[in-house]
Amino acid sequence: MKLQLIHTLIKVPTWITVFIGLMLLSWQYFQGGLPQNIQIIFFVSLILLTGIPHGALDHVIQEATDKKMNRVYNAKLFLLKYLMIMALYGLAWYWFSGLSLAIFLLISAWHFGETDLEKAPQNALIWSFTRLIYGFYILAFILLTHLDEVRPIVDKMIGNQESAMAFLNFIALNVKQILYLLGLSFITIFIVAQSEFLIQFDKIRIFRLCIILIISAFLPLLPAFALYFGGWHALCAFDNIHDYLRKDHPSLSFKLVYFKTLPLTILSIIFLFTFLWYCHIYTQNFDPFPILFIFISLITLPHLIIAHQMNHDAR
Repeated sequence: MKLQLIHTLIKVPTWITVFIGLMLLSWQYFQGGLPQNIQIIFFVSLILLTGIPHGALDHVIQEATDKKMNRVYNAKLFLLKYLMIMALYGLAWYWFSGLSLAIFLLISAWHFGETDLEKAPQNALIWSFTRLIYGFYILAFILLTHLDEVRPIVDKMIGNQESAMAFLNFIALNVKQILYLLGLSFITIFIVAQSEFLIQFDKIRIFRLCIILIISAFLPLLPAFALYFGGWHALCAFDNIHDYLRKDHPSLSFKLVYFKTLPLTILSIIFLFTFLWYCHIYTQNFDPFPILFIFISLITLPHLIIAHQMNHDAR
């Protein structure tokens, strides 16, 4: 029985996410709250263990995609393009922070939808809208159920722009209505999409996701975001990537796939912590979390492009 349980957890690691989420929720309930240091440790741990690494396979995915398309993979050219996209987006954050935030939300919503609804046909327009609405609902649910914690972070990310803050005030007054509208929109478009292109989904997987989202609504922002991003999205992405790479290498183990993340993961962590150290030394009223979320946005944009190519090719 124990061996069967261990096998299940290894095969479906998001059950571990559910268990950890319930443990955090229990701790919060019986202790009257989660200590700030525990929130930070949990958040940083998942970002480092799964969040960043799931994007550190982009060079492996690109190499596999080029091979399938009979193209020559050029590692230096790939890295140059990757860094150029990050640099241009970084400049956009500097000059147009409000627009850059909107782009971040848009690409995150699309990426969440494309990863979670990976079985949906890529060329069906109705399923593209379904992915987008789904991703926006997930993103809105996590952010709007923690709006009091989100607002000061957004304020520092965009520099207190009046139009953006007015929009946030409008959202704050209509949280329930927005979530209801997005939820109803997703259900409606999902039914229409299923009527045109019927897709079978794992009901137990949907159940796990619902539990994780419900738990996240009762946790503070940092563990809530980490629970979904690191404990669900990244793990699902790892699973999709593993399946994609195994088409050409059936014996490829997940352990080896994770090992391939280490070079770029280590470089990303070194870059991030160097930049955080610089900001801590040379800026006043230093808050690392707006910078961390901007960093996540910078690596998300090129990662989304690679992941979209993989998902399109996988279909």
